[in-house]
Amino acid sequence: MEIQSYDKNIYYSLCLLELMADGKAYKQTDLADLLAVDVRSVQRLFEELSKSYNRFTETKLPLFKKIGPRYQLMIVDQALEQEQFAIDLIRRSLAFRLLELVIAGQGKTVKDLSKKLYRSESTIRRKLKELAEKLEPLQLAVERGRVVFKAPESVVRMYLSVYYWRLFRGKIWPFAPLHYQMIQKISRGIQDFFQVALNPLKAQRLEYLIGAHLLREAQHYAVEDPLASQAVLAADPLFKEFHTQLRPVMPAYFQTLGAMGNLFLNLLTREEYYHVPAITNKIHQLLAQEPFLVMQEVETINQRLKKKIADPTVWKKFIDLQAEDYLISGHLYHRLFPMIHFNINGKAFWTNITQQQPQLVTFVSEVLAEHGSESILFGRYLSVLRRLTELIKRPTLRIFLQTDLPEFEETILKEDLRRFLANEYQVLFVEGKSEGDLCLTTSILSEVAQDLPTLLITQELRMSDYLALLQLLQGFGGKSF
Repeated sequence: MEIQSYDKNIYYSLCLLELMADGKAYKQTDLADLLAVDVRSVQRLFEELSKSYNRFTETKLPLFKKIGPRYQLMIVDQALEQEQFAIDLIRRSLAFRLLELVIAGQGKTVKDLSKKLYRSESTIRRKLKELAEKLEPLQLAVERGRVVFKAPESVVRMYLSVYYWRLFRGKIWPFAPLHYQMIQKISRGIQDFFQVALNPLKAQRLEYLIGAHLLREAQHYAVEDPLASQAVLAADPLFKEFHTQLRPVMPAYFQTLGAMGNLFLNLLTREEYYHVPAITNKIHQLLAQEPFLVMQEVETINQRLKKKIADPTVWKKFIDLQAEDYLISGHLYHRLFPMIHFNINGKAFWTNITQQQPQLVTFVSEVLAEHGSESILFGRYLSVLRRLTELIKRPTLRIFLQTDLPEFEETILKEDLRRFLANEYQVLFVEGKSEGDLCLTTSILSEVAQDLPTLLITQELRMSDYLALLQLLQGFGGKSF
């Protein structure tokens, strides 16, 4: 949850709402334990959330229902209202309003921000310092009373687009000074150029990227060219086509080669624009040139990987994953933004892997020695290589299968289970219940149920069976539950 990085009070409020969204009634002491805070803090969160909800709904409706010593969330069955209320909490937080004013160019000095937010200058300075620590790649600083981003402008644009997307996922339009209809038109133009039709979520994410670029350009922040890439882009056939086709839909202030070139490179850090072979080949040709040299870097890593894997069969499986453009775009991202250590989904998608597969983490770290284990590139290679079961240590799951099915149907059942669990577990079917980690059966026997975690299944596994199995396996580490 991105809000944690700049407003802990709102973060705990949202965590409390998330915990209580299951509809159960909780004691405040239990919530305090779950949130790792004291009971007084939970009581204060209840009071603040209730006031915020009354303001949000413009009513005096209660947010919580008291049942003896327990409390229950009243809007459990209203998912949309929960989501809108959470967004309202975020937008009203001091940290968000402060950052919003700075980004919109409406608060360029500490004095401006103090007046607009009705807070003392010392409070503004303290909050800015907290934000600077959390939003490190932006290099937020106060210089003689002026609030500035000292990071390269290209980094500021990418970081803001990703940051706001992680906060809101398209639920609001955070670049208010810009007309949303214009951004949508540009987004459609980009999709037409690359001959892709993005799903609504990815299209909205693209709109956030465009919005960040146009807003900063409209505020007269110029993009630097530390890699000296603009001269290469100016001569590149694919970028020339991009500039010619997109220029008519861009506002006048964004029609320069520098502004559009920077946006173009940002797009190439996402593999969804590599779908058409003719376009992909041109992208590869561009990225093989200086100052990028991405294709050479990918080839170097490939040779290192092939040598380290040292098994033709496993290497072929790696090639067959068809992850080339995912990794190529990752190399470009790392080349352009080495200081940004999270992507659209943050680190969550690989955090669990680092905990569960330390051997794989070491393997990837050795292959990518010069790129660091905090980089986007590290996460991408980890995401790809975890698909090779030969490289990961899968816990052994011993299943005691007891059914009344014919042997042939039981064999099919075993094959289905092995396929379903192949990426996470090495599955063994055992003969005795004392050897098993769990029992799958078509009829629960009392003596089995007492000894083993047991799941009642049908002749043909249904989605509900698979979901129940996954739930049963949560926390299984290979030895016991």
